[in-house]
Amino acid sequence: MRPLAISSMKRWCAGLAAALWLCGGTASGESLWRDIGSGFLFVDTKAQHVGDIVTVLVTESSSLNRQTETNTKKESTNSANLSSLFGLPLGDKTQYAFEGANEHKGSGSITRSDEVTARVVARVVKVLPSGNLIIEGRRAVRANDESQYVAISGVIRQVDITPANTILSTQIADAEIVLEGKGALAEKQRPGLLNRFADWLFLY
Repeated sequence: MRPLAISSMKRWCAGLAAALWLCGGTASGESLWRDIGSGFLFVDTKAQHVGDIVTVLVTESSSLNRQTETNTKKESTNSANLSSLFGLPLGDKTQYAFEGANEHKGSGSITRSDEVTARVVARVVKVLPSGNLIIEGRRAVRANDESQYVAISGVIRQVDITPANTILSTQIADAEIVLEGKGALAEKQRPGLLNRFADWLFLY
């Protein structure tokens, strides 16, 4: 074979190899970009389906201040004229008068404040036709014979969920938040029998 023909054949093979390498590199690059993009860049981690979870940031406070006063007063006066007693005549008529008075005053007040701060992971239990989500979650913590139980439920909007997949408890519609504690500390914070009776008396 002529030297010129051999040289042309080598250049043609080298060009074909370079083209194949470039095509393979481009395909690998596109595949890698698709894998990264589909796996990390374009995944929506916010709750939107039944079974998805969302973290509820519970920050609630409540206060009660009630005062009641009672004031009752009653007076009565009675008089009578007696001419006989047990059938015996008394001579001149004797006049008797009776007067009585009864007065009662009372007052009471109730002042109470509570604050709850917690993080509760809730689960989507239903998706409404409007796209809103019904969530339910509970959390129990126990340490040193002290236990706390927090339960929450309600309706949330998907637009209120942050990119970090969290939502404030104040953004929950029809929210029901239950906080219970058991243990020595919780028992110390519980009002006494007389205080509970006063609460019942002045509330009802």
